[in-house]
Amino acid sequence: MKENLKALTILLRASRSVEKVLRQDIATYDLNPSEFGVLEYLYHKGSQPMANLSQRLLMANSSMTYVVDNLVDAGMVERFENSEDKRSLFVKLTSKGENYIKLVFPSHEAKIDEIFSQLTLEEVVNLSQPLKKIGIYSEQLASKKSRQKASE
Repeated sequence: MKENLKALTILLRASRSVEKVLRQDIATYDLNPSEFGVLEYLYHKGSQPMANLSQRLLMANSSMTYVVDNLVDAGMVERFENSEDKRSLFVKLTSKGENYIKLVFPSHEAKIDEIFSQLTLEEVVNLSQPLKKIGIYSEQLASKKSRQKASE
């Protein structure tokens, strides 16, 4: 359908532009997007298992280990053993990490608000649900394709 192609083109261009603005903003905090994502997620959700961070931030476990290693070296996070399962590790913010994300997150949130300032609150709310539906369904399609490929 011609309208679907047009909508997809608009969605992808908008996504790239928004991502560019956010990457530039995050770079001003001397972090990369993955490091910022970990700090932000821990700030809002508290201590998390490493596997949960990987899943939520859409990263391979090995990549998440590298990101967390860098944040540990910077004194922003620390790892600790899961008392219920010694095979898994949890990650939490240190006071340095918490203080830092508390300092920079309001500025980042203001940048997000600036991006969405072109829309009314109603437009933002109305945009969220269809995008979520497309994202969930696309993930299902990708998972189905991966399962088919693995069974071949």
